[in-house]
Amino acid sequence: MTSAALAIARKEFEDAARSKLLWGLTLVLLLVTVPSFYGMTSTPFIDGAVDATEWLPGAFENFVAPLAIIAAYRAVVGERESGSLRVLFGHPVTRRDVVAGKVLGRVALVGVVLLVATLGLGAAVVAAYGTIPARLFATMSAYVVAYGAVWTAVTVGVSAAAPSRLRAIAGMLGLFLFFGPFQLWRNLGVPLVALVVTGSASTAGISQLDPSTWPTWYLYAQRLNPMRNFMMGREFVGSLADPSIGYLGGIRVQLFGFAVLLAWAAVPLAVGYWRFERADLT
Repeated sequence: MTSAALAIARKEFEDAARSKLLWGLTLVLLLVTVPSFYGMTSTPFIDGAVDATEWLPGAFENFVAPLAIIAAYRAVVGERESGSLRVLFGHPVTRRDVVAGKVLGRVALVGVVLLVATLGLGAAVVAAYGTIPARLFATMSAYVVAYGAVWTAVTVGVSAAAPSRLRAIAGMLGLFLFFGPFQLWRNLGVPLVALVVTGSASTAGISQLDPSTWPTWYLYAQRLNPMRNFMMGREFVGSLADPSIGYLGGIRVQLFGFAVLLAWAAVPLAVGYWRFERADLT
């Protein structure tokens, strides 16, 4: 990481704070997660402080991707359209510095927002049960922030590759719609994986809510979806801090899931940088 990239990252974060983007995103995320999470602590779904803390990432399942998109989709393409990149390249800055600085600055922004929100959920656990398992809470908070970094890297990669803000936001919304809570992944993606693995696109007999109906290939197929991967890896991550927490799938499935999340962060970013390096900015 060069000093130019670090300077760009620092400016990104400072600009976000000055524009109230940081505080606005934090307030919205607190409002959409803390009340509903606290409400769940009084239901049979959650049984005690350990169970509530282990479930903490679930409160963010449908919000991390939109948060990263809002925070980062303009990171590169916004400055490209405004012409400010040409001014920036008047200084000793490379395109690699720009992409590295942008992703670092936006990851820091999203990380701070998620960290404050997890503290809000931690306060809800204490309010409900009078205690919180500190080691488990720190582990689950780090997991949420790391997942936020994955979506932020994807978004900056798309922003670097896209020639316009419209295409950048359309690309990211397309990803969220496909992998998000709209059943497109379940109805299109999973049958496609089934066709490749088994030779048949049929998923009859598989219930998403009943793991006893899941064949081995289905465990791996679900990990290809970053949002499902995040949720399915939650219990394993929790077990690293509290061995009493059980998890579904063996260690190979868990390692496969982590490798897929790393690929989700690295591949779009690498492709975005490759296209940005070759783009005509005049």
